[in-house]
Amino acid sequence: MNTYRVDRVNSRRVPCGMNSIRYIGDNAKEAHKVFDQLEPGLDSWNQPNLAYGVIFSVWNGEDYVIKREKGLK
Repeated sequence: MNTYRVDRVNSRRVPCGMNSIRYIGDNAKEAHKVFDQLEPGLDSWNQPNLAYGVIFSVWNGEDYVIKREKGLK
């Protein structure tokens, strides 16, 4: 299972699609690094959109739970 996930999103929920994913895997250090490097304000296709932010989620055995976020209003 992929423990960590980093996505570009426009709401506080983990998307079920693939376009938003910027990292998915089991390396916590790499996941945090990707999250820290991503800037909010870009959509899933890296086009300017101020409605988009970045979320960092962790798999809890049943679902992904958001642990960190930036840029969401």
